[in-house]
Amino acid sequence: MRASPRRFITRACAVCEWTGAAVEVDVRPEPDCPWCHAPTQVVREEWLFDAAELRAQAAHFGRVGGLKGGRARAERLSSRRRSEIARTAAAARWRRR
Repeated sequence: MRASPRRFITRACAVCEWTGAAVEVDVRPEPDCPWCHAPTQVVREEWLFDAAELRAQAAHFGRVGGLKGGRARAERLSSRRRSEIARTAAAARWRRR
């Protein structure tokens, strides 16, 4: 289950000098000013994300790119270049022993 995105919103009244900030979860009609009940305007908006959710999403995208990256690269390389890369990799493995 995916949580709805949260936003830290700073609002200002269109009529009086009221400003306020709050965390809003859903998209709803803009709230009225608590002082004069006039419409408010968004002055600043920041998206709030869960760090664990972002890490999971980044890991997923990394796997997707990793799964197709090597195969796509190998298809673009010539057989001679693939052979050179394999020879260099084998030499590096033997140097570590």
